[in-house]
Amino acid sequence: MNMRSGGLIGLDAAARLFAGEIAMTTLIADGSFLSPTGASGRRIFFTGALTSVSSDGGRVRARLADPTGTLTVVAGWREAAAASALQAIEPPAFVAVSGMPAAAGSEMVIVPEMVVRVERDVRDTWVLRTADLTLSRLECVAAAPADLAQMVRTALHSVQDAPGRSVLLDARAVLVFLLEEAPGRRAAEETLLAAVEERGLGRDAAGKALAKLMEEGECYMPSTGQVKLI
Repeated sequence: MNMRSGGLIGLDAAARLFAGEIAMTTLIADGSFLSPTGASGRRIFFTGALTSVSSDGGRVRARLADPTGTLTVVAGWREAAAASALQAIEPPAFVAVSGMPAAAGSEMVIVPEMVVRVERDVRDTWVLRTADLTLSRLECVAAAPADLAQMVRTALHSVQDAPGRSVLLDARAVLVFLLEEAPGRRAAEETLLAAVEERGLGRDAAGKALAKLMEEGECYMPSTGQVKLI
């Protein structure tokens, strides 16, 4: 059963970054960040394996891992809902987290606004999408660290193949593309499902792909029948 904390409406888009790149990311003015591949913003969306949860001095600290490294999530009293969600999940488990990066000494951590328990296929889908976005950015950044491409390859090797995955991921890619191109990154649910069906991927695959996007926190419904990309 999924456990959610925090709301998503009205928040800026979150960048998808692997743990290995988050570790190399720099904080800049106004609470924004800049990654080695050129990703920037205020929020990060991460999915990985929750390996430990502990409490210390009124803060909840969680350790997450993806195929490229580890990441620390720190929730204080202002993030009470996210802290409770973390404490309610027994490691090991896959979780999706969105939040703001912060410096903790020499380490880059995430202060969570949302924590969701997810299944392995959701984690795998996040890896595929994050790998695609990372490689796209790498093509435009000449000075990016050479090991980032290998980091992406390592992440892709961790994804397990499953029957029907390619169709579901194709439908997902179409939905994301349509929402990214739509005014305000928002479109009617029926329009999206029909557009995927017209491309020969099937309405069932479209519905499942949209449900996965919602489960991963990549989009939400601000009003009935409307879908908006985070």
